[in-house]
Amino acid sequence: MNYILIFLLLTFNLFAEVNVGDKAPDFTLKTLDGKQTHTMQDFKGKVVLLNLWASWCKGCKKEMPAFVALQKNNKKGFELVAVSLDDSKDKATHFLSTLNQKIPFTVLHDSKKQLGKAYSCSAMPSSYLIDKNGVIKQVIIGSLDSNDIKTLQNEINKLKQ
Repeated sequence: MNYILIFLLLTFNLFAEVNVGDKAPDFTLKTLDGKQTHTMQDFKGKVVLLNLWASWCKGCKKEMPAFVALQKNNKKGFELVAVSLDDSKDKATHFLSTLNQKIPFTVLHDSKKQLGKAYSCSAMPSSYLIDKNGVIKQVIIGSLDSNDIKTLQNEINKLKQ
C-alpha cells in the first residue's frame, strides 16, 4: 500500500505546474557565451520577467523587439531574463543576431530544458512575471503584442513600488 501511495505522489508531482502565488523555481544556468552563471537568487529584490523561448518559435521572434524596449524602459528594479531552450547555443545566438540590435537583458541557455520542466512550460513562448520576493504574479502563455506589453508595463510598475 505504501508503494502505491508513493507512486501516486510522484506521478502527481510530475504534472505539477507553477501557478500565480507560487515561489519561482530556482535555476542555475549559463549565459549564451558561457562566461557567467546565474541563479534566480541573482535577481532577488527586482521584478523579473522570465521568458522561455526557442529559435524555431515564430511568436518568440515577434515579441523579442518589444522585450528590448521593455528592458530599456525599466533600467532600475526590473530584469528581463530570456532563457533559450534550444538544443544548441549556436541556434539561439543566430536567432538573436537576426534581430539586428543589442540585447539589453540577460540571456541564458538551457539545452536540457530543466527550467521548462520546472515551470511546466506547455507552449512557446511562455513568460512568468515574478515579484521582488520571488513569487510568481503572472503566467503568460504565448507571444505578447504591443497592447500586452503596455498592460505588462503597468503590472511591472505596481510591483516595483
